[in-house]
Amino acid sequence: MTHAADLDALSERFWRTFSEYAPTVATTRGEHRFDDQLPTFDDEWLGRISGEFDEIGALSRTVDPGGLELQDRITRDLLVHETGVWADEIEDRFMVAAVDPYLGPHNRLLTDTQQNTVGNAEQSEALLARYAAVGGYLESALSFIRENCAAGMVPPLASVARVLSQLEGYLASTAETDPFLQLSVPEGVDQEAWSQRAAELVKTVIKPAIASYRDGLTEHVVQVARPAEQPGLVWMTNGETIYRHMVHKYTQLDVTPLEIHELGLHWATEVLPAEWAEVGKRAVGIEEVSQLFQRLHDDPVFRFRTEEEMLEHARATITRAWDAVDDWFGARPETPCQVVPVPASIAPAMPPAYYMQPPPDRSREGTYFLNTYRPEERDRFQFEATHFHEAIPGHHFDRSLASELEGIPMFRRFSQVYAHTEGWGLYAERLADEMGLYSSDVDRLGMLTADAWRSGRLVVDTGLHSLGWSRGQAIDWLLEWTPIGRLTIEQEVDRYIGMPGQALSYKMGQLEIMRLRDEAERRLGPSFDIKRFHDSLLVSGAMTLPLLAEVVPEWLDSMSG
Repeated sequence: MTHAADLDALSERFWRTFSEYAPTVATTRGEHRFDDQLPTFDDEWLGRISGEFDEIGALSRTVDPGGLELQDRITRDLLVHETGVWADEIEDRFMVAAVDPYLGPHNRLLTDTQQNTVGNAEQSEALLARYAAVGGYLESALSFIRENCAAGMVPPLASVARVLSQLEGYLASTAETDPFLQLSVPEGVDQEAWSQRAAELVKTVIKPAIASYRDGLTEHVVQVARPAEQPGLVWMTNGETIYRHMVHKYTQLDVTPLEIHELGLHWATEVLPAEWAEVGKRAVGIEEVSQLFQRLHDDPVFRFRTEEEMLEHARATITRAWDAVDDWFGARPETPCQVVPVPASIAPAMPPAYYMQPPPDRSREGTYFLNTYRPEERDRFQFEATHFHEAIPGHHFDRSLASELEGIPMFRRFSQVYAHTEGWGLYAERLADEMGLYSSDVDRLGMLTADAWRSGRLVVDTGLHSLGWSRGQAIDWLLEWTPIGRLTIEQEVDRYIGMPGQALSYKMGQLEIMRLRDEAERRLGPSFDIKRFHDSLLVSGAMTLPLLAEVVPEWLDSMSG
C-alpha cells in the first residue's frame, strides 16, 4: 500500500508528466524543464504519457484518505481526479489536438507564448529551440486530426471556421504584434541578437508552418466537419462517451446531461425572471422581460465606443473592488492584476474576457485579458460583473492565492478544477453586489445577465452535445432568454461546441458554493464569519466539489466546537 509520505513523490511525478504533456502551459507557470519542447501527437508518445497518468492515479488511490490531514487529503483527491481526467482525454483522443479556437494546438502557441518569462540565458535559448520545432509540431497535430477524422471523430465546422480565421489573422500580423517576438530576455543576454534569431525563425519556420497547417485544415478537414445542424458530440462517433467524460471533468458530480439541462431551464426561465422584473423596473422602468431585453439590445447608451474606454472601465472597476476587500477576506493575493487587450489576431474567436494566473516566482503579474474587438458591439452594462468575475474578487483572488501557496505540491497551485474556480468566479459576481461594488441598477442588470448566461449554458451545452440541438437552435435560445448581444452569443455558442462540458462548471460550482454558505450561516448563526468562510474556499487552492462538500462542514465543526 502506498502511504501518505509517498504523495509528495507522486505529486512531483504528476507535475513532471503533465508539464511534458503540455509544455507551453508549463512554461507560463514557471516550469522550465520543457521549454525547448512541444508535444508529439503519435501513439507511442501519447501511450507513454497516458500510462504515467494511469499509474500515478492508481498509486494515489491506494492511499487511505481516512487517516490523512486535510492538505494530504486534498492532494490525494486531486491526484486521483486529474490523472483520470488527462488519461481519459488521451484515450478518447478527440480533445488531444482539438480543432478549437481556445484549446487547439495553434492557440497553445499563440496564446501561451505571449505569457512566457525567462530567467537566464539557457531558458532564452530553449525557447528558440521550441520555435524551431513548430513545423514538426503542427505537422504532427494535423496528421493526428486527420486520423481522428478517418475514424469518424470529426470536428464541428463552427470551430474549424474560427480556427482558420485565427490562423489568417496571425499570418497577416506584423512583427510589432507577433507573440513570438515579445519576450524580454534577462540581463546578460543580448536582446537584439535574440530578437533577430527569433524573427528569422518566425519567417522561415513558424509562419510557413502555420500556413501549412491552415492549408491542411482547409483541404482535409473542412469538407468532413460536422455541419451547423449537427455540431454536438452526440452526432459524432464515440461522442456520448466523450461527453460523459467531459461532464465529469468539469463538474465531478454524478449527474446526467438531462438533469443538468432541467436545472438550467429552472434557473433561466423560472427563478431569474422575477429578479429581472425587480431590477429592470428600478434601472430603466421596465418590468416585462422581453421589453427589457429589447431596450438593452437597442439603446446605444449601453455600448462602449472605443478600446481604450473598455480598458479604462476595467481598470477603474478593479481598483474600486480592491479597495473594498478588507471587510470580506482575510487572505488576499500579493501579486498585482494587470488588464490587457486580447491580441487582435485571435480576438474575433475569443470570449469577452479571461484570466491567466501568475507563475509562483511572480515574474509575471496576474493577467486579465479583455476582448476589445468591436467595442461598439460590447454591452457596457455587462462588464462590471465580468471584471468582478475575472479579476477582483474573482479569479485574481482564487488563482493568484493558489499560485502563492507555500508548503503544497506545485501542481496544486495550478489545478484547474473548473467547478470550483469558475463557480467561485460566478459567486464573486453576486458577492460584489453584497460588497456594494456595482455602480448602478443598470450594472446590476449585467450581474443578472451573467447569471442568466451561466444558467443558459447548462441548457445549451447539454442541448448541443446530448440532445442534438443545432447551432442555430442554441443561438436562438440564448437570444430569447438573455440580453446578450448576437456577436457574443455566436462566439459563446461556438465555444460550447468546441469545448464540450466546460460551460457547465460555472453554475454547477456556484450553486454548490451557495449551498455551503447557506449551511454555514444556518449552523453558525451570529458566529458566522464571512472572511473565514471565504478563506476556507480559497486558501488551499482548488478542490473537487465532492471534497469541498467535506472540507467546509469540517470547518463548520471546528467553528462551532
